[in-house]
Amino acid sequence: MVLEKDIQDWYNKRHHALERNAWRPYEAYPVFLDHLDVESDRKLLDVGCGTGHLLKAADQRGLETYGVDISEEGVKISRRVSPNSQISVQKGENLQFPDRFFDYVTCVGALEHFLDMGKGVKEMVRVGKDDALYCIVVPNFHYFFWKISKTRGTEQQGINENLLSLSQWRDLFVREGLSIAKIYQDSWPVKETHVFSSLNPLRVGKRMIYKLIWTLLPLKYTYQFIFVLRKSRD
Repeated sequence: MVLEKDIQDWYNKRHHALERNAWRPYEAYPVFLDHLDVESDRKLLDVGCGTGHLLKAADQRGLETYGVDISEEGVKISRRVSPNSQISVQKGENLQFPDRFFDYVTCVGALEHFLDMGKGVKEMVRVGKDDALYCIVVPNFHYFFWKISKTRGTEQQGINENLLSLSQWRDLFVREGLSIAKIYQDSWPVKETHVFSSLNPLRVGKRMIYKLIWTLLPLKYTYQFIFVLRKSRD
């Protein structure tokens, strides 16, 4: 059985070893703010802020930014990357903020690692204002390349990684009080693939095929979903 301390230790080790390069580079994060169409002078919370790149991007757009992460090492890095942000070590299932405090809540590649995902979503709903917008990025159980390679998930499978289908994620969000505004494909993996990074013809061909398949891939077989959500109005 995986315990909270096991998860903290895993992320502390990764952040200590890789520092700002533990996850995606800064250039991968502004797109999530674009999907929210953020306005300056609003409050944004990033749950599972990791290396702080999203907070930095939000700060540069004039938002008041807050971040939380279960990893002490991650929080140290985030504070260096985005010094204007208020960042603390917190569990996503128990956010230490008042009700209806934030205009935007983001959670990129973190929710699937919570021990209680439902409670985590509930907490995000609680701290968002009535008209808050949410951007939550989660992995797809039916990802095409996992199917053909007969693998599942990332290197975090051994610690705690929940993979759900498009309909299962949708059901979870709706059940916990969110309504879905948009769902996008997470296209960063294909943008990161540089066809001519090597001039080996076989490798070039493989990368070209990979990019072609990706552009034709239906949403239900993509790598990760970018959900843009708002509070349900019953």
